[in-house]
Amino acid sequence: MTDVTIRQAEPDDDLTDLPAMQIAAGALFRELGMDLVADGRAPELSEFEAVRTRGNLIVAASREGAYVGFLRTCPLDGALHVEQVTVAPGSGRRGIGRQLMRAAEQLALRQGFTRMTLTTYRDVPFNGPSYEQLDWMALNDEDLTDGLATERRGEVAAGLDQWPRIAMGKSLR
Repeated sequence: MTDVTIRQAEPDDDLTDLPAMQIAAGALFRELGMDLVADGRAPELSEFEAVRTRGNLIVAASREGAYVGFLRTCPLDGALHVEQVTVAPGSGRRGIGRQLMRAAEQLALRQGFTRMTLTTYRDVPFNGPSYEQLDWMALNDEDLTDGLATERRGEVAAGLDQWPRIAMGKSLR
């Protein structure tokens, strides 16, 4: 683990660097031959600000105060859905993603959720296998809620299923 502060983003936080961080972190996918993913669009700053306003943005900050990661969530069909987990290049493999995910579980509980969902790449080491280590379980297609099924259809339409993708869930009870 590394010495970072994990917390909900606050109204006066400057989120300017987060879209670029997401793009830079996406470059890891290029190393796996997943250029379509690496070239994906990061949300605009206003989208990060909207997520923060809803209380669904968690940031990881270094001792110096620079952001080294973030996690965005949204409610989806009675669960807290993890939309994006990003760790800045150069800060990976230090447990920051794991800390962000644990913080998201606490956020879910504070917001009254007893389960969480996400979609991810099944075989990418820092995706599906990492979430499995955190006790997330792959969901069968017949177990998907309407919103999660819609999310998956959007991923298929965007061509992201060139590489095996899965929906995952976690009970917080």
